[in-house]
Amino acid sequence: MKATVAAKGPKMQEQPRLVSEIGEDRIREAFEYAASGMAITDLDGRFQETNPAYREIVGRTHLDLLGESILSITHDDDRENCRNHLDTLLSGEAPSFVLEKRYMRPDKSSVWVRNSFALLRNVQGCASHIILICNDITERLRAEKLLVEQEKLAVVGQLATSIAHEINNPLEAVLNLLYLIRESESLEEVHAFAAQAEEEIQCAAQIASNTLKFQKQQTRPTSTNMVQLVESVLVLFKGKLGAAKVVVDVEPRGKPELVCFAGEIRQVLANLIGNALDAMSSGGRLRVRVRPSTDWRKGEPAVRITIADTGVGMSTETRRRIYDPFFTTKGTSGTGLGLWVTAGILARHRGSIHLRSKTTPGASGTAFTLIFPMGGTERE
Repeated sequence: MKATVAAKGPKMQEQPRLVSEIGEDRIREAFEYAASGMAITDLDGRFQETNPAYREIVGRTHLDLLGESILSITHDDDRENCRNHLDTLLSGEAPSFVLEKRYMRPDKSSVWVRNSFALLRNVQGCASHIILICNDITERLRAEKLLVEQEKLAVVGQLATSIAHEINNPLEAVLNLLYLIRESESLEEVHAFAAQAEEEIQCAAQIASNTLKFQKQQTRPTSTNMVQLVESVLVLFKGKLGAAKVVVDVEPRGKPELVCFAGEIRQVLANLIGNALDAMSSGGRLRVRVRPSTDWRKGEPAVRITIADTGVGMSTETRRRIYDPFFTTKGTSGTGLGLWVTAGILARHRGSIHLRSKTTPGASGTAFTLIFPMGGTERE
């Protein structure tokens, strides 16, 4: 749920003059036939007037809305945030704000909307009503969610060869050990070979488990050890990194914990590590640092993750567009969604991303630094 509060500005004035110039009937006609939902409430948020578009969005009739308030039809999980923003509006701290939230319809379904709220003032300049403009964004959010899921599948697909290779190695070892067990004449040797086989099977199981975590859905953020999470992603790239002759340096400091949706952070790391690998087709060095830090924006304790490569680097034009959806420098092998999805996940976790890159021959490379406040993500 996102909200934007406007900066302080002058009070709205001369409304009666505007009404007289345009004509009250023309204004009412515009209100009734507007494509966006519109509503006017009193200062307690109780509906006074609504247009057909608004009533269609919330699934209620004019009579249904009489006596109801903005908060009474707002989804339970979004109500407190909406109330806080309305209080900010009524206190005069801001003349307007924009809020993405959910309304509950009578059939118990919910609809995501983008609401713009502002105060209306009377002739004396005193606040008298609240006006809001409402647009249904449910389909937009559904489409964005679908793109995110497609990108998640694309990441796993791109790792498929490496994953298959990493699982195949321990399975081949197990087959060899089973042969040795059958041929062994010593019970002591059998026990030793069986113990080795068990270790190899656990290795394969860990790789499979780390792969499945990309698709595991979490309903709530949880405290996650970020060093372990980074290592779980690197395991999946082990085969590709080895084949590309890329040396990996992992530099953990402490064991920082982050309240997060771990599957989403894995996807971010997989995107950045995959991009680094693509930039080092002739080999190179990948450095991954994980350490406690401070979010300079608010002075909060934070987790800092840096992923740096010695690849070809990015041009100025590429750096300018990397977060645009469908922008890619990989031709048909790239979806152009990886960093767009990454930016969305960072925003959801109140994180920030910083990029440094240069294309100087012999000293080229790219470094992404991620900073996550330890307090974690927005809760849905």
